[in-house]
Amino acid sequence: MNSTRSAFAKRAIVFFLAAFAAALPQIVFAQNEPLAGLWHLVPERSRATPGPLPYKDMKLNFTGAGKAMKSEAEGTYADGKALKATFDMTADSKYHPVTGMTEYDSSFFNRINPNTTVYIRARRGTTVAQGTSTIGNDGKTLTFSEKLVDAKGVQTGTRVLFFIKDGIDLASLPPPPPAPGTVPVYVPPPPPPPPPIAQRASTPDEDAGDAALEKGDNDAAIAAFTKAIDATEHTARLYYDYLSRGVAYAKKNMNAEALKDFDEALKLKADDPDARFRRAGVRLQEKQYPGAIEDFTAFLEFDKDAMDPNRAMAYRLRGFIFNTQQQDVKAQMDYDQACMLNKQLDVCN
Repeated sequence: MNSTRSAFAKRAIVFFLAAFAAALPQIVFAQNEPLAGLWHLVPERSRATPGPLPYKDMKLNFTGAGKAMKSEAEGTYADGKALKATFDMTADSKYHPVTGMTEYDSSFFNRINPNTTVYIRARRGTTVAQGTSTIGNDGKTLTFSEKLVDAKGVQTGTRVLFFIKDGIDLASLPPPPPAPGTVPVYVPPPPPPPPPIAQRASTPDEDAGDAALEKGDNDAAIAAFTKAIDATEHTARLYYDYLSRGVAYAKKNMNAEALKDFDEALKLKADDPDARFRRAGVRLQEKQYPGAIEDFTAFLEFDKDAMDPNRAMAYRLRGFIFNTQQQDVKAQMDYDQACMLNKQLDVCN
């Protein structure tokens, strides 16, 4: 091959590779497009605030790939009227028409990645909803989370629409996270063993309390630790007696008594992360949100490099509080941290 032909061949290869690189994202989407196919609305796992849910049933059928998707919707509105709509989901930073929907007539889409799309709904040029659709559970579920706004951009409501892929058994999926405004049930984990103390002596009451708590006999544990706390002489593990009795009270939903004991434990050992975490959980149950945030934050700041299994739950519960206070950015940051530590949490699907 002469030098001229060689140079031409090299240029041809360069142009081919450049064209292939430009097409690569679409090729990847086309080969493994998680959004494509038929999806069914699950009303019992969907919600609207204020209610009711606007749809009785709905099916979405997505075709295409990547940034050139289309969708068709069929179903029934809550009032019994038939629903049949089409969506142009071209993700090119422009609004595209939507036909057949009563609430909006155009949509803007931005495909963040194969599993995440952000969108804006508009009617006659005015935004009516902003949201995110997320594919989860290894491609089995599709969730639309959106906020509704008025002509001035003021939020008027929220909506979560939960879909499952055609052929997926709903019973095989994990349970949904609690709805906004409901407090996650806080179940105190078993207390860790008391830290080793040089020549620590425990009383028979403390030993009995430890044994009862381990067996789940909360009443006996409370009685035994109360005797130890009320004794005229105490061992070096008095803070742990308060902590353990507080756990037993919390398990019996005697939250006022539990909070008093966690307060006493922290008076004796102010830097104890376990007492902070437990008090935060009970404060959350009592909807004492500022105090719960303070305690969760102190727990998380205590040792940022710690591998404490409760760190993921602390982020998840603090995120819930931020969510109830409409601090969505902080909430999402906490949920992301929680999922990095434990992908099995409810907010990770």
